[in-house]
Amino acid sequence: MLSSPRILGCLTLILCAICTFVPCSVTVAQDYVFSFDTSETAPSGGSVDVRCLLNNPGGNLAGWSFAICQDSPDFEITNASNGAVVEVANGGAPAAFQEINVCAGEGVIQGVVVDFVGVNTLPPGVDYEMAVIEVLLLGADDTVVPIQYCNFFFTCASSATETLVVPPGGSAPFVPTQVEGLIEIGGVPPFTLSTAFTTASVEQASSADADVFLNAPLPYYGFSLGMTHDGSQLAISDVTAGSSLTALNGGAGPEYLLVDTDPVGADGLVVACLASISDALTTLPAGTEEQLMTVTYNALASATPGITNINFSEELIPAAGSPATPIVISLGSTAAIVSSSGDSIEITEAPLGTPFKRGDFDGNGGVNLADPINMLQYLFSNGPEPSCLKIIDIDDSGVIQLNDPVLMLSYLFSGGAAPEAPFEECGIDPTDDDISCDSYAGCP
Repeated sequence: MLSSPRILGCLTLILCAICTFVPCSVTVAQDYVFSFDTSETAPSGGSVDVRCLLNNPGGNLAGWSFAICQDSPDFEITNASNGAVVEVANGGAPAAFQEINVCAGEGVIQGVVVDFVGVNTLPPGVDYEMAVIEVLLLGADDTVVPIQYCNFFFTCASSATETLVVPPGGSAPFVPTQVEGLIEIGGVPPFTLSTAFTTASVEQASSADADVFLNAPLPYYGFSLGMTHDGSQLAISDVTAGSSLTALNGGAGPEYLLVDTDPVGADGLVVACLASISDALTTLPAGTEEQLMTVTYNALASATPGITNINFSEELIPAAGSPATPIVISLGSTAAIVSSSGDSIEITEAPLGTPFKRGDFDGNGGVNLADPINMLQYLFSNGPEPSCLKIIDIDDSGVIQLNDPVLMLSYLFSGGAAPEAPFEECGIDPTDDDISCDSYAGCP
């Protein structure tokens, strides 16, 4: 693809050349309309994307060009990219010539030639997206800023850029009808809540974490939300504050944080948070995927294998007599518009057997000198028998013998090999043997 701002300054000549060498007189055509989609809004200091649109009911087009003048101190064009139609205009392929440039402080220019040899053209259609421009809003809130197409000699081009369309096959260019756009300053961009499990599946009687994230385009003072799950499949075992919360107030966290894992109305949790009660200026940070919290879910031992969901909800009641907790992001005098999306996880069937940690004779969840001593007493001094004999089979040989407590001592004090799995984490014996394990207290 050709690429140079200077080429755009000569685009009218390029487009006229496509007109089969017919003199390039330009007339106004009501059938062709250039307009803007200015539906996005943001407060002063924020940015919005403005879509540049072409309505073409009048016939095929060989190309077009436009200039958009930055003629107001209330906005600045900071970036621009070719729109969707440019990528498919040439018979489903990108246009043969496609160039768009921002001239700092002046505006943006675009030129498109669909096909140098004229085989392919842009057919009639409406709301063709010619370009997307990023606009920084500098005016005061609660004002409306016009944005317009124009003809202008930008300093980054070699000649004046004209706003026009060019039909194929000998027709002269047309000046399209140009509809100005109105950008509203002061609107609140939407916030997005999401949750995501850190693993795709979890075994029965095992746990999995789900992080809760917020896409926050603006700083905010606090939030409230509810989340539901299927109580026949999952149970909440823990909720911890995420990095976005723990960093508040010099690392002390938010001054108000309520977490209720036993709400009225359904299985789930309710969370309410204020960054500060004492300082009205303290806010939670703007950012992408700000981590609000991590929820640990236990898949029940009785859970049915399959997919189960967690979702955001506004129907949960934190206590009898209280109203249901809404999903709210507080911006002070107003609340943000919030969209939300849940997640799912697959519960898989747990392998048969009792979870345990090898070497943990006393079932306290860890290993120390007491464990091999208890093993020796059981083997040779009529000591108590553990409820899970598999913990003594350190090398997972399927046979309990003197070698097992010796290996345990070697691991603890001589740099020997660690006991075979499961050791550091609770698990099922991977070896099928005749050693019993009726129960074990060291696994949750």
